[in-house]
Amino acid sequence: MSELTPCNFCNLRRVRARVKKKGWKVTLRTGWRGGKDVYVHPPDVEIPKGQLADDHELREKYCGIWMMEIPSSCIC
Repeated sequence: MSELTPCNFCNLRRVRARVKKKGWKVTLRTGWRGGKDVYVHPPDVEIPKGQLADDHELREKYCGIWMMEIPSSCIC
């Protein structure tokens, strides 16, 4: 990883901070190709558990980021 590139832990922390200001939620789900799909959605929208490869509408509307791996702490 480049010295100038933040790790996925820090990227996710930033996303959560921005989303919290809007009153929305962040939900992590297993991506259809592994990794994690990061869904950013209003609190009244329920993102089901499991893979969402077949649910294109939810994916298109609320999946903001895909991350290959999210470490348990900062590795920047």
